[in-house]
Amino acid sequence: MASYICSSWTKVALICHRVNSTSLQHPLRMIRWVASLLLKCRLKIMKHWDETIGQCSVLVLHPRPILFDLIRHILRLPDQERKVKVPAVVKICSFDVLRNSHSNECQLSNGTASLHRSQVGESFLWACNSMGTSAIILTWHIATSILEVRHPYRPDQEEGSSMICNQHKIAATHLSRYCAYLVTWCPELLPDEDEWSKSLYNAVKEDATRVLAVRAASRPLTPEVEYQDLVQLLSEDSKHEVLKNGVRLGKQLVELVEGEEAAWAMLAGFWAEMILYVAPSKNLRGHSMAIAHRPWRRADHAPLGVALPCWNR
Repeated sequence: MASYICSSWTKVALICHRVNSTSLQHPLRMIRWVASLLLKCRLKIMKHWDETIGQCSVLVLHPRPILFDLIRHILRLPDQERKVKVPAVVKICSFDVLRNSHSNECQLSNGTASLHRSQVGESFLWACNSMGTSAIILTWHIATSILEVRHPYRPDQEEGSSMICNQHKIAATHLSRYCAYLVTWCPELLPDEDEWSKSLYNAVKEDATRVLAVRAASRPLTPEVEYQDLVQLLSEDSKHEVLKNGVRLGKQLVELVEGEEAAWAMLAGFWAEMILYVAPSKNLRGHSMAIAHRPWRRADHAPLGVALPCWNR
């Protein structure tokens, strides 16, 4: 009861009631007083969403010490995750997709609708034909990581079209790593069967780790050279179908005739639709436990898909 009373939604409801009740003079002071108290109230025992999201990656190009990975493997721990602040462009991109789908009365899909809307997306529809959502997420996540290797983020390009390209890049890479985080840490929030999603992620990650283990020690490389080495290595030695499809999709993105800006714009729209598509999970208990930040859930914050309805409200 305390969490509901002190929730953001209760505060919004009181403010709306306050605005709609301007004709009522006598109870107005009481409503204003209660609203002001609740707006200042924040339960210390409740762990509110701190606007951070988890980030994981299948392609670890700069691995940690071997002993650390060995301990995680022996203890069968999930892949390491890190928390980052949700960039404003991620929210804007998600809102744009939600608004477009609502105005056009289009049903959210696993990314195919955004590809149809994109001027360059038709040739990428093949990568959405996998049997499960988790496989599609991992395929596009690998491809996004490969494109990021070829075109890394450059803070010095913050004007004109380069700034727009960087914004799309930030949105796509953050949502891509967040979806990979969902597959490994919160698969129960995805449409697929939990254990299948976990086993798929582990199999793809193990294959990628095996292939990348033979890479030479870190040395300064240009983005183009690092991209060529990575694609060649993964193309020749990868065995898992999802990893192969991710490499194929990544090469297609890099070689897009319309250029880098078009590729990142398409990816930003795809990932924003994907996160909205997986958000309405029927697993209410899983969502509630993720929001409650239970320690045994190993989820330190509410999934972005859970937070989006609050943004919409």
